[in-house]
Amino acid sequence: MPMPPSSLSLLERDRRWQLARELMAAERLEALIVYGDREAAAPAGFAQDCYFTNDRPGSMVVFVGDETPRVYTFASLMVADHMQAALRGDLQWITPEQLFIGKTGRDVGAWLASRGMNGTRIGVIGLEPYPPFYFDGAMPARTLQDLAQAMPDAAFIPVFRPFFQRASIKSDEEIALLRYAAHIGEAMSETLRATAKPGVSEADLVAAVTATCFSMGGYTAEILLGSGPEYIGWGPAAWQYRAQAPRILREGDLVLSEIFALYGMMETQHQAAVAIGEVHPDILRAADVARASYEAGVQSLRVGSTFGDVVDAMEEPLLAAGGWHVHPLIHSLNPYGPVGFGTAPGIESLPEAARYPDIKRLPTVGRELPLQEGMCFAFEPNCAFGRHMANIGGTVLVGPTAGIELNENSTWLMRADT
Repeated sequence: MPMPPSSLSLLERDRRWQLARELMAAERLEALIVYGDREAAAPAGFAQDCYFTNDRPGSMVVFVGDETPRVYTFASLMVADHMQAALRGDLQWITPEQLFIGKTGRDVGAWLASRGMNGTRIGVIGLEPYPPFYFDGAMPARTLQDLAQAMPDAAFIPVFRPFFQRASIKSDEEIALLRYAAHIGEAMSETLRATAKPGVSEADLVAAVTATCFSMGGYTAEILLGSGPEYIGWGPAAWQYRAQAPRILREGDLVLSEIFALYGMMETQHQAAVAIGEVHPDILRAADVARASYEAGVQSLRVGSTFGDVVDAMEEPLLAAGGWHVHPLIHSLNPYGPVGFGTAPGIESLPEAARYPDIKRLPTVGRELPLQEGMCFAFEPNCAFGRHMANIGGTVLVGPTAGIELNENSTWLMRADT
């Protein structure tokens, strides 16, 4: 089994801090505010603060010129953790002198105002839409209002897009973390396959998969899961938010999942699908279409292509087969950004959809993005015929001539041991 990579170095810290300064210079900013949502806000949490701190999530990081950044944390709890890490001898990116309590627009705004920032251009990472959950941005309205009150003549400039263009190209140290996260996700996918049997509950599956992750030193906050002889939903198992018993697996079921594996805040995703015994022929047909979509995407994920080129290539088998799909075919990771839904039909294709007054299709975002080596994408090709859906996929890096696959088992329809 591969050994976990070493901790991120101070050279990696300096690279990221320099990235922030280059962003500020390019966008003509006097200061940069990086908002981080609370910890455990997953999947797809907005944790860009961790990118610059390599520390506990849930802070605002503030850059002014070439100075070392300030970190405004939510409570003294993070200070206690920071002290404990120093006593352990952990490699830390931020010093005690950089850490302040007061993750509010009032506190950050007062300090920036005291530095003469009123009337200047201040960049903010956290204002722009961040699919799939932060469609109005991650920063709370009150935080922005208090910043504006403290500096009424300042211009607050959303800068996530230029940040993404820089941060999405992963360094060698980051790729090492991604490879280990993918190794954990591969093991989690195999646990799902090995555990899925008639008589086992969905709760048993989730327990086994998450235990595998944590036993390997990884982190996951949620498993998306559904099962049955037919299945059209997508999200966490219903018993996690509604008071009902977890479903018991049966012969002829298909288990569909989305597995999130993180190591050092680098995330991989794995779309593990497991057939238990003989499943409906349309599931097998859908799985073949999803695999063809996956292969087309891997061949297209190369330098010289755009994100739109990859979406078009992945959608072609789905369109040719006449299937529909429930979620994106592909999206970026680390950080999230471009999302590829394509133009194929969605859930509105089903007759049951007629009772819903306004089913809106989500667009592809970021078609024009030029792909660069080291960018990271979650492949999620999915196809359905009627109420029979299949979903496979994994995590792929942009390569010079084709995508570089980080995992294998979840990229095919897997078979349970029965």
